[in-house]
Amino acid sequence: MKKIYNTLIVAAAALTATACVDMLNTSPANQIASENMWTTPELALKGMNGLYETFYNRLQSNGTQVRSENLDGLNKYGIEALGFCTDYYANNYPIYLLYNQAKQANDWQINHEWKFCYTIVHATNDAIANLNKAGLDAATYDRYLCEAKFLRAWAYSRLNKFWQGVPVYLEPISNEECTRTQSSADYVWREVVIPDLNDCINSENFPDNTLTENYGRPSKGAAYALRGMAYMWLEEWQNAANDFSKVSECGYDLWQGEYADFFTATNEKDNEMIFAIQYDEESGYCDNIQQAVGARDTYGGWDEVKPASDFVDYYQNADGSKFKWSEVPGLEDWDQLTPKQRAVFFCRDGLKSNAALSSQKTQAVGVCGQDIFDKYYLDDGNEARIKAAYENRDPRLKQTIITPYDPVDCYTSNYNNDENMIGKQLRWPLYQQGADGGDFWLDKRTSAYYCYRKYVYFLKGELIDRQRCHTDFPLIRYTDVLLQWAEALIELNEFTTAKNLIDQVRTRAHMPGIQIGSLEEMREAVRYERRVEFPIEAVNFFDEVRWGTYKETKFQGKDVHGGQSWWGDNTVEYSWYWDDCLWPWSVPQGEYQRNPALEVRPGWVY
Repeated sequence: MKKIYNTLIVAAAALTATACVDMLNTSPANQIASENMWTTPELALKGMNGLYETFYNRLQSNGTQVRSENLDGLNKYGIEALGFCTDYYANNYPIYLLYNQAKQANDWQINHEWKFCYTIVHATNDAIANLNKAGLDAATYDRYLCEAKFLRAWAYSRLNKFWQGVPVYLEPISNEECTRTQSSADYVWREVVIPDLNDCINSENFPDNTLTENYGRPSKGAAYALRGMAYMWLEEWQNAANDFSKVSECGYDLWQGEYADFFTATNEKDNEMIFAIQYDEESGYCDNIQQAVGARDTYGGWDEVKPASDFVDYYQNADGSKFKWSEVPGLEDWDQLTPKQRAVFFCRDGLKSNAALSSQKTQAVGVCGQDIFDKYYLDDGNEARIKAAYENRDPRLKQTIITPYDPVDCYTSNYNNDENMIGKQLRWPLYQQGADGGDFWLDKRTSAYYCYRKYVYFLKGELIDRQRCHTDFPLIRYTDVLLQWAEALIELNEFTTAKNLIDQVRTRAHMPGIQIGSLEEMREAVRYERRVEFPIEAVNFFDEVRWGTYKETKFQGKDVHGGQSWWGDNTVEYSWYWDDCLWPWSVPQGEYQRNPALEVRPGWVY
């Protein structure tokens, strides 16, 4: 079992659901009151450990975090589902920011993100104001102070990325004092985030990295990375590039193994990991990512968080060229068919010859049409034909996503006498569930959906259960730094240096280097790398809104888009509705009602 921070839920980290701290109960029986928290070195250490409590999902035993009634901790699944890479499907809990035509200011994600970030802000404000009372030696005091300022900067950075301007509080306050309006986005970056990170970087007592000591805590390298990211939002490209260049000098580096192998507990402490949430198998400090991302055949996952078909189609060919379905042998007529008619290419073998599959044949014909089925379906060879579309692609495709008709070994206790199931395949229409060689079983079986492989464990004994995942989750990793560095250099017209940075990532992925082209071509080159590198890391949504490409990618430029099957039929089960007000977010309805000084954004429903 990994060692996580010596935990104690303290008043400094157990703040309320609003932007401000509830000071009515300052001495609950199971907590140390804030005014007593910082009086000794031992309590100060526990108080610093308590600053991280907010990141954990304490309610995960009730389901996945994307369900509003038990949302807790870092909202990584909800934000991931807003991005281009990932779709999210649950019968009773859609992503309402996409699903509702009118964008509601009481949306659970908006409420949660405000609460989550300001809980960190007020906890760190309490620490910063009171650490001087703890009798710490000068070096420890300075290190703790920097750590708290880093976390405050991280929280304000996240707030600013959502709202583009928020109220600023840099001192402990009561609910009654939370009456400020939003400061501008520029002010939050320049007068809050960057100054806190300046203090971290300028401190002699803040370590360059925490790879071997105080692992998981922020460091000077993390501060350079986060400050560089702030400069990216300000479009101060040279300042960003300067900061990113310092991160490797602090001891961080690119993971050198296979892409997929980094996202395991075995390799989570590589020099690639700059700042992460530490997870353990212990209840309360474990993750439920297997339940949200995995399938029924991988420890009983719900695969609510699943790859978007548009994203799967986006992966390049192995030679770096753009993938086109019509260039796959046997699929030359792809562009002449409707999305539903294309389903014929994805059907399993034997629908004509195997009488046991008669209901599956009826289902397939009902989607693609009898005439199309008769013209294109191959009773022996249909699977091999479509499987070829996923071969000779960017290797990260198959390392990230389970593709149709690619055998996988997997485990769930309900089948195969509690032993691994060998050689199951993602097939359509579904037929046989729990045997070796059977169909790989998803939770949502109304259509043919992709399933993530990244972060998912497949074999017996790798996990205790689907809610006891122990792989650390990166908040900042070096690939993120390297690619944003390349992006900054592209905006500075330093294309050759940017290419060299991008090619480091592509070389690791066994992809050829990029060709230097126009400004737009170079932008697309680095954006491609960021999109295929960071699925399931809750990164892409922030990229797309920063680039101004969100409608183009997530909605494919349409006003109405939605969930898709493998073959791309739009709005399967549910639709997404674009609105120009979708980003930046407006303030939560409850906060506006409590603090009328806050300004709301046009288009949002209150």
